Amino acid sequence: MDLVIAYNKPFLSIEEQRALLVRRGMQVENPDEADYYLRNEGYYRLSSYFHPFRRVGSDGKRLDAFVPEANFEDVIRLYEFDKSLRTSMLTVLRSVEISVRVAIAHHLGKKDIFAHENPSLLRYAFTHGESNRRDKTWYQVWLNKYHLLLARDDQEDFVRSFIIKYGQKIPIWVAIEIWDFGLLSRFFGGMKFNDQQAVSRLYGVDDPNLFSTWLRTFNYVRNVCAHHSRLWNRNIVEQPRISQREPILLLKHLVTNKLKSPSSRIYATLALVTYILRQMHRRNHTLWVKSIGLLLEEFPKCSSVSPEMMGFPRNWRELTLWRWEPAAPPQP
Repeated sequence: MDLVIAYNKPFLSIEEQRALLVRRGMQVENPDEADYYLRNEGYYRLSSYFHPFRRVGSDGKRLDAFVPEANFEDVIRLYEFDKSLRTSMLTVLRSVEISVRVAIAHHLGKKDIFAHENPSLLRYAFTHGESNRRDKTWYQVWLNKYHLLLARDDQEDFVRSFIIKYGQKIPIWVAIEIWDFGLLSRFFGGMKFNDQQAVSRLYGVDDPNLFSTWLRTFNYVRNVCAHHSRLWNRNIVEQPRISQREPILLLKHLVTNKLKSPSSRIYATLALVTYILRQMHRRNHTLWVKSIGLLLEEFPKCSSVSPEMMGFPRNWRELTLWRWEPAAPPQP
């Protein structure tokens, strides 16, 4: 068992926190701005953004001392960049989430208007497989969460009116308005292969097993953003699968990326979202690409951090994925 060390560091005032940073080598050119961020954002939250500016010891671990060029303004630029990145991701993932929910409802609703409560339309492993709660199947766990959300009082007015009029057995095209991204990704994973494929092909993905991992990644990233956690260089725990045998042409650069695990960097998620938007609508894709370009202009211009730490290839702007090229007209 690891030895637990009692925490014994003293409380520090805002001015003392700033002084500690200066003693460790951080340049603070605007003390008032530094105090503002320390007071309103918190030293502990900012500390994860200090991390890449700290020196590296002979053992490869980060030291308390900062590199000579460490500047508090660059830390704040990185912090504000990350906030903007999270906001952008929340917005775009909302569009993807709604689109996939509607696609599922439209496809399964033709088979049964209450398809989400019809286990015969779902995978046997989902409806009968033992979940991490041994007394319930994965589908029962999903239904419990769904019914909890259904019973909430803060539903959209049109959903609440529908429930008041018709009761809690509602068609799938209304039910999707209650699902969160977690319910969506788990339900898609529980659908039968052919139904999954019918939906995933709408987004240019022939293998629904790949698409299922993408949805789980989007859900993970969405939760990171919603909880205001650091995103820019986070290790993406719920990593998306990228086919290496038959890679999607526009995403082939993810497979050939020099990073050991390119899917663990946020760039891979950005690339997948961009690919999906490209299938959804040209305008959505164009606006998103422009917004990412503008966002990258906000990234700090210093030697301690770079977009490559997010997984961005140096030539990312030149890749077809990030440029709109209409399909060639059919040959006569």
